[in-house]
Amino acid sequence: MKINNSFDNQSKDNFFYGWIIVIAATIIYAITEIQVLGFGIFVKPIAGDMGWTREVITRAFGSYMILLGVFGILGGILVDRIGPRLLNLFGCIMIGVGLILCSRSDSVASFYVGFSVFGGIGFAFIFVPNQTTITRWFIAKKGLALGILFAGGGLGTLIASPLLQNWIANHGWRSGYLILGILVLCLAVPASLFLKKDPSVMGLTALGKGGTESAGPIGCRDPEQSVPKIKTLDFSLPEALRTREFWTCSVAITLMFLGFFMAQVNMVPHATDKGVPPSAAALALGLASAFNAFGRIFMGGISDKIGTKHSFYICLILGATMLVYLIFVNTSWMMYIFVIFFGLANGGATPQMPRLVSELFGVGSMGSIMGVTFLVTTLGPALGPVLGGAIFDRTGSYMTAFLTGATTILIALVLIMLIKVPKKTSEF
Repeated sequence: MKINNSFDNQSKDNFFYGWIIVIAATIIYAITEIQVLGFGIFVKPIAGDMGWTREVITRAFGSYMILLGVFGILGGILVDRIGPRLLNLFGCIMIGVGLILCSRSDSVASFYVGFSVFGGIGFAFIFVPNQTTITRWFIAKKGLALGILFAGGGLGTLIASPLLQNWIANHGWRSGYLILGILVLCLAVPASLFLKKDPSVMGLTALGKGGTESAGPIGCRDPEQSVPKIKTLDFSLPEALRTREFWTCSVAITLMFLGFFMAQVNMVPHATDKGVPPSAAALALGLASAFNAFGRIFMGGISDKIGTKHSFYICLILGATMLVYLIFVNTSWMMYIFVIFFGLANGGATPQMPRLVSELFGVGSMGSIMGVTFLVTTLGPALGPVLGGAIFDRTGSYMTAFLTGATTILIALVLIMLIKVPKKTSEF
């Protein structure tokens, strides 16, 4: 099979290796993100078995996100230098071992070590590096490629959620973590071997580079329309940090994640508290993952047509609306309706983050810039679930928590509206 090194002279019979990168990275995401997106399934079983409060358990999730953000900087810097393969191998091994340690934990501290330390550090060497790598392989169809990548986590959780719920009910939560750890080591580790830093290592160029190397305005409706093009300049990390746009973008995404993850982690406990059967709640979590995956692919492709900011607007308005709706959910069917639209909103917003960063600052130092961006923005998913659990422990209800989450998402919407492409001379 012949592989050409230019997008322009590729024929339908040629295959671009960038899609192998997407497939491998998606498999890794599908398996390793189950620990995050499926965390809600474990909350009540662990609380019932160990006697820990929900706030204590969700702090493990918060600690995970903080370590993910801190070490995400290192992951971003290293992928710029050595590429994603070794980073993913290390990260997958860390996650697999960490999940096995969770299955053996007998204290809060040991559970935090397995889930938060091993899991958070491990995923830091997967999450940012793989996003960065795909932005380097794709100019054309970048939104679609990122959407497929992010869909991996949703698809993995879709398949795993009902199976885990049934397995935990019959064999306990410890056995559930053991199975997850083994899956990561057996499937995600081998997939890491197919990753490559960028097209140049194979004598190729990025998909679409033979067409246009400039980007249209980040809010334009159709990149193919004859709108004025603006050259995408590559910012260094220090240059990006000196722009208002970097900090506005980071704060907006932090607030967005706070709202989305507050609901993601607490929606299963909330639903079962309201009378939804645990089996239906687990199925709902799986449906949320399915529509999360669909939203990532669908909105990733749509963003190629309507622009990144317009895609953000749709997802954030829908997400805030669904958090308010979640307060009133008390039946299985209401829960199913919620997860369909929440999954679309949450999933659709996810691939917009690296796309927006690449459109604002270029891809030359994308790993480093994404690493710092991710450090800042992990405050959202770190605080959201813990804040939701703390509010429940003090009020006996998630109503105030979900209203708070909806508000932070709407604030994020306003901030994204204010973002414009920065100039190299922009000073903070």
